Amino acid sequence: MGALGGAGETMRGMQLSQLISGARPRTLALGVAPVWIGAAGAWALMRGRAHTLPQCAWAAGGAHCASSPARMTTLMLLCLGVAVFLQIAANFANDYSDGIRGTDAHRAAAAVANRVEYVTRATGPGVVEREETLDYEELHAPTRLVASGVPPRAVLTAALVNAALACACGLAAVVITGYWWLLAVGALCVLAGWFYVGGAHPYGYRGWGEVAAFVFFGPVATLGTTVTMAGAVDWPAVCASVVIGLVALAVLSVNNLRDIRTDTQAGKRTWAVRLGARATTVCIIVVIALVMLAVLAAGVYVGVHGSTLAHLTAGWGFCAVLGMVCVLLTGYFTCFEVARGEYMRAMWSLSLLALWLALAFTGFVMVL
Repeated sequence: MGALGGAGETMRGMQLSQLISGARPRTLALGVAPVWIGAAGAWALMRGRAHTLPQCAWAAGGAHCASSPARMTTLMLLCLGVAVFLQIAANFANDYSDGIRGTDAHRAAAAVANRVEYVTRATGPGVVEREETLDYEELHAPTRLVASGVPPRAVLTAALVNAALACACGLAAVVITGYWWLLAVGALCVLAGWFYVGGAHPYGYRGWGEVAAFVFFGPVATLGTTVTMAGAVDWPAVCASVVIGLVALAVLSVNNLRDIRTDTQAGKRTWAVRLGARATTVCIIVVIALVMLAVLAAGVYVGVHGSTLAHLTAGWGFCAVLGMVCVLLTGYFTCFEVARGEYMRAMWSLSLLALWLALAFTGFVMVL
């Protein structure tokens, strides 16, 4: 209780609105979607065991038993807790590290310069009455907590609290399944979240952030969920983990494309800085197109084999079609948003695309 009380006292340096903003709620779909996909794959695997294998004990699992719905649901929620709390912890940790490193100071200064430039362009020289009405969001960047005056210790405490919650969820899942090796995976995820922009040599400053986003929001989160719940993986889950990883890669690339000028000033060598704005824009559009093609190919496969699929029902078929159509439409419009430089809107659209992708995969895998 004393430790929690101390954390609460420290976090009082932040207002509730700042705490919510620092969690980056608009991006949390990227943590939810891979768990959703992994859980759908696990349910599909478990469906085939329900009538042929004995039921798993609560404190043991694996590929040679069938879990009860209650056990599956519990593990799914624990995996969701791990993903979401770790993502929030990473967001606060990044804000803390960039803030004390001075990277966000460049962004804050650029925001002020952009605001003055925008007002001058819109109302004419010398007219500044509208300056204070412009929201930071209109400048296509989220609020940076440390650079905005929030005590760094409060931001770090928020990161540590969320990391502790993620570890608690992960430990509970390990105890239930008996997969103690998952502790190593969890530790790797925590370290990856911290050293993205933290530590003496952050890998996010050397162009490895996009790779990490693909790996940890793709195969690690998706297949980790499937293994935790079902004790095994299959090829649909592997393919889906790659596709959702591409979505995460696209989101971080759009974020870095938005920050390309200030990242260059701060010495942060992201892919956007290395490739340039034009090439990065093209690469993002290509990645989104690959996601759309993958979903379309999966839809064609399910459609061709639909008459022979034993589990095809109107409900799952509707989920598959709705998810596929929404992925294609969202991806199409997102490409134009990226090309027009509407980066905040594009990241929001990609977050929605991740959820539509999860819905489509759920429909696909449940009829296979």
